[in-house]
Amino acid sequence: MSMEVSEGAEDPSHSAAPGTMSTVHPPRVRLEAFAPGGRAVQAARDLYVSETHHHGRPAGPLAVVEPVLPTDEAAAEVFVGRSAETRDVLAVLDPTHGATGMVVASSVAGLAGIGKTALARSCAAEAVARGWYAGGAVFVDLDGYAPDPTDQVMPEHVFAPMLHALGHQGPLDASVAGQAAQYHRLLAERAAERRPVLLVLDNASSSAQIADLMPRSRVHRTLITSRHTLATRGSRTLELGTLTPVGARALVAEQLVFLSPDDSRTRLDVQGTERLCHLCGHLPLALHIATALLARDPDLTPGALADELARAQHRLDVLDDGERAVRAAFELSYRRLTPDQALLFRLMPLNPGPHIATDAAARLIDRAEDEAARLIRELARAHVVERAGTGVWRQHDLMRAYAIELLGRERDAQGEASNRLIEHYIAMAAAALSTLNTGTATASPAFRAAEDALAWCDREQSNLQAAISMAATFGDGDGALRIQEALIAVHAHRHQTAEWEAAARSAVVFAREAKDYPGRSRALHELMLALESAGRREEALAAAEDLLRFQYMIIMAALQVERIAECRQLLEHARAAVAESERLLGEDKRRFVHMRREDISRVAKARGLDESFQEPGPRPARGLAGIPKEHGPRATRSRAGAATAPPRSPHEEAATWARKALTRLPPARPHAGDFDPYAGESQKAARRALALIPEDLEPEEAEDWREVCDLLARYAAKRLTGGEEARYRGRVAELTWTDRTLPHVAAAYDIAVRAYERIGEPAAQARLLADFARECFQSGDYTRAIRYQGQVADVAMAVGDEAGHGEALSAIAHAHLLLKNHEKAVRFAERALTLLTYANRPGAASRALTTVANARHGQNRHAEALSAALNAEALARSANDLQGHVAALLVLGLAQRATGSAEDASRSWRAALLTSRRVRDPYLTRETAAFLTSVGHPLT
Repeated sequence: MSMEVSEGAEDPSHSAAPGTMSTVHPPRVRLEAFAPGGRAVQAARDLYVSETHHHGRPAGPLAVVEPVLPTDEAAAEVFVGRSAETRDVLAVLDPTHGATGMVVASSVAGLAGIGKTALARSCAAEAVARGWYAGGAVFVDLDGYAPDPTDQVMPEHVFAPMLHALGHQGPLDASVAGQAAQYHRLLAERAAERRPVLLVLDNASSSAQIADLMPRSRVHRTLITSRHTLATRGSRTLELGTLTPVGARALVAEQLVFLSPDDSRTRLDVQGTERLCHLCGHLPLALHIATALLARDPDLTPGALADELARAQHRLDVLDDGERAVRAAFELSYRRLTPDQALLFRLMPLNPGPHIATDAAARLIDRAEDEAARLIRELARAHVVERAGTGVWRQHDLMRAYAIELLGRERDAQGEASNRLIEHYIAMAAAALSTLNTGTATASPAFRAAEDALAWCDREQSNLQAAISMAATFGDGDGALRIQEALIAVHAHRHQTAEWEAAARSAVVFAREAKDYPGRSRALHELMLALESAGRREEALAAAEDLLRFQYMIIMAALQVERIAECRQLLEHARAAVAESERLLGEDKRRFVHMRREDISRVAKARGLDESFQEPGPRPARGLAGIPKEHGPRATRSRAGAATAPPRSPHEEAATWARKALTRLPPARPHAGDFDPYAGESQKAARRALALIPEDLEPEEAEDWREVCDLLARYAAKRLTGGEEARYRGRVAELTWTDRTLPHVAAAYDIAVRAYERIGEPAAQARLLADFARECFQSGDYTRAIRYQGQVADVAMAVGDEAGHGEALSAIAHAHLLLKNHEKAVRFAERALTLLTYANRPGAASRALTTVANARHGQNRHAEALSAALNAEALARSANDLQGHVAALLVLGLAQRATGSAEDASRSWRAALLTSRRVRDPYLTRETAAFLTSVGHPLT
């Protein structure tokens, strides 16, 4: 069976009884990942990065919470010229600081590139090095100045990652309010233990981004940076200005020695250094870039570089002083990059997340990892990227904006680069997923153990989330699903139920859009496990029922695939999923579970698979052996010699009544004006047969009653035969049939449907209901057709048949169209379109769209009609559905004529006529010709 219990999980033999919710974590059962064929790579993932939109929208802003490392472990960088400011900030961060009030914060404000983040990181690292924060110290970029305000990180996005970073034990609450309560409870507990916590909230643009994150105890400290002065209760604000001339010269001198030991150019050219600092506006970011330029060119003097900078600034006079200084430094630095370095610099913004690892950068530029490592280290030396950790890099937001501008100007092959990058994240996520599921290394050397995979997922989580969004934006639902499954495995491994649930729900959506049935089944299973692990019984049971219902699509896919090996894998998947559903549902859904297992057995038998798929266990005896079905029990002699009939079983008696209903039914008389009394007697016999079928049958007993149900179905079908004859005899007979006889036929079908319902055969119910609804449609009784197609839709939805559900809704939409209920027609057709698209039925989807186009045309909404008709025609053509293509072309012609394109309409109608003749269906050809005659189009 295609299920596994991961090492260390609870033994299933000791789990709670079926149908009950365990109080411990559920056994980690994994439905085997299976998808026929290989992965289809997007051929043209064109990505055009701009200042306001550079990748697909993620589900929400991404909060990356990092631990603050002590000074000796943090990335080495020169930080000078801020001695007074550092003393002021450290004075507030010192836990022995005599603060009053409930909140102690230091708020650093200043313009972009002034060094706010550097000051905050330096002070926080020093505070941690002094051992001040036993409760933990964390850093989070709130991205308050993102071009799109919806990308700003708000408290609700921070609570969960902050709790993880601070070492919260146990599952997180599913709600934001619950996570907020857990966050402040953790801070209160740390305060009570006298274990101070330091929060560094970087890049905030408003008080709303920080208010709910502020600790409520003065034991803790908060360090905030912003380009504006924020009104924060209890804070000490430090307005950070540009460096003093002395501080600026010191930064250049020390940074140059750091990059190029024993370099004395600043001492030899003091005047040139002062002029260079002045042209950089005494801004630390511009000064760092200018110094990197000096370090890269040993023959360049500070004065000569100042001259170049002055010429560059001359071209940027429209900018203010600070921005002009920074942009001029950017241009000089970029001009000195080699072509390979420049390419990597320009492409880095394509990475959807906030930082990029060296291996990902290698895939971005399609180079070997060691070559990419060399290039990115050279970019770091040029100070156009900065180190964010071991093997991880990022760009300052101003530098990134400049790279985006260059990317548009140079017209690089963004689609190919972004394809490679997303494929890299997909491959790494797959390796992480495999390692987490098995606990050991896979064929990929990326991870030696589960801990390595977890560490990688933690480091790359923000990139993975953004890559998921990027893949989904480009229609790569398969790629989005594969990455999402790795995140699900991480949350499941840690029993983070809120994140586990959210990730599983997203995976359901991605799998549905990718039309990946096994992937969707796995996602539904993970959702069930997450809800079970969270102790949410009713929701877990509902999810288990959804999983069980969806196996219909898996089983039908197994019936249709060509390769028998794929069929076996799909059926094994379905069998494992049914077992998992049964574990929770227990006796409550025993019949439903039995029905699914019967479905698996029937498909396995139809495909010639071995008996391992057959439903186990002996069947109850079906009555007396050797009794012919058509003649009933035979008389036998008792010991005394008297002739007596043996007692008949209830299903045999019911079968006798069902046969009477069938044999007593007179031939159809559609032209008769009165109801035939013999038909009434036949219906009474059918009702007697139905009454004998128990309503509480056990699944194992249902087979004994199948013969009765089949006889009642034949009885109903025989009643239906009068419709075709009535239509042949003419309008009077047709009206008599529709008005007087059809209601009695409906009663016969209701009896047969209820019989199949009692033995748990929804497929037979749907087939009967659809047959009768089709007759109602042909008889012009559209209202009754809608009612019965509605029942078909209900049955299909109950068993998980998305295609059947969609086709029933499409039929309802068509009936509403003929009743001129245009808005209802659109509503039902659009619902049908969604289901049929997910079920990968393009032909049926095109017919639903044709109904939409027809309805919009009837409402004189011709532009919408044209759009729907064009899509319908394309879908029908792709599905090679000739009849649907004819219908779409006819409506398309109407929409084209209504929007002033008479020539296009004529071409569409001509194509419809030719296509109808290819079908060789006299009815279709006749109806097409009648339509074209009505609109004045020639038939030659």
